[in-house]
Amino acid sequence: MPRFLLEKLSMKKRTVFYAVLLAICATFIACSKDFESNAPYKDVTIVYGILNSDDDTHYIKIYKGFLTTGDAYNVAQEYDSLYYFDKIKVEVEEYVNNTKTNTFTLDTTTSIPREAGDFASPKQLLYVFTRHLRDDAMYLLRITNKETGREVTAQTLLVRSFRINSPNGTQLDITKATPNRIKFSDAGNAAAYDVYQYFYYIERDKTTLQETEKYVKRKINSSILTATSMNYVPASIFTAISSNVKPNSNVERFLKSDSCIKFEVWGVNDELLKYVQVNTPSSSVVLDRLHYTNIKTDDNLTAGILGSRKKAESWYQINQISQDSLVYGSQTRNLGFHYFYQR
Repeated sequence: MPRFLLEKLSMKKRTVFYAVLLAICATFIACSKDFESNAPYKDVTIVYGILNSDDDTHYIKIYKGFLTTGDAYNVAQEYDSLYYFDKIKVEVEEYVNNTKTNTFTLDTTTSIPREAGDFASPKQLLYVFTRHLRDDAMYLLRITNKETGREVTAQTLLVRSFRINSPNGTQLDITKATPNRIKFSDAGNAAAYDVYQYFYYIERDKTTLQETEKYVKRKINSSILTATSMNYVPASIFTAISSNVKPNSNVERFLKSDSCIKFEVWGVNDELLKYVQVNTPSSSVVLDRLHYTNIKTDDNLTAGILGSRKKAESWYQINQISQDSLVYGSQTRNLGFHYFYQR
């Protein structure tokens, strides 16, 4: 599973929740790569999707479990073994106050290839629709097998808009070693939150003079956060910077004159929280774990999740003492940071 609770996927204005196929295969085929098929075929549907009303394009991954007489790892890389293609009809229905207000029919796309690795070949097939979703609606996913009539459904409420209230103002002192507090409004339908802090800077290659904006990111909450506020130590960002930025004599680094600190809070709904809690690998020696999914069908041969998340963010500048500490402070002075006016 991703380390998320809710780290945003690297797609602008899009939501894709990639399946961990290896883990799913392990669920259905125990611990062996080689096994014999001695049971009738069963249609096992696996679904992953996260809806976000901030996005205008939404992706849902739908694929199937399978039985094989060969190596499961090799079979799982065969495109035809994983997907239903045009054998299923996929729709998302919108309900407001228990009344259906819209139905969206999803198309297929292969334009978003996975990173290299197990089950990444050749491409992944996703189901997609484009629509601005309503925070006050419930969305029901309906998957109908055109050949058998078998129907798979899942439903979710959307996490509603919220905002960060504190730190307030536009300038921060990140040298403080005493706790400060981050506060944000309650996100409707959210069951838990993750809080992140970013530090942005400019890196210039001394040879090519090419400049690149880079950032350091740290997660502030160490466990699942259900409250809408928490303490953090501003100066801890220096530890994150010194751990993630390495000395490099081939580049110059510059502080930004505009906003260089960002706080980002992600809220997730109850379905997604339960899925992460139950399905994230355990460090316990007791390996028996419950299985959670909100993907439903009469035969119960389903896995995965349909959930929702949403973020709030706030940007800040840093004061002069913070800039001085980044350039000359003991933790970061060897990293080659310069003031923005030296750029």
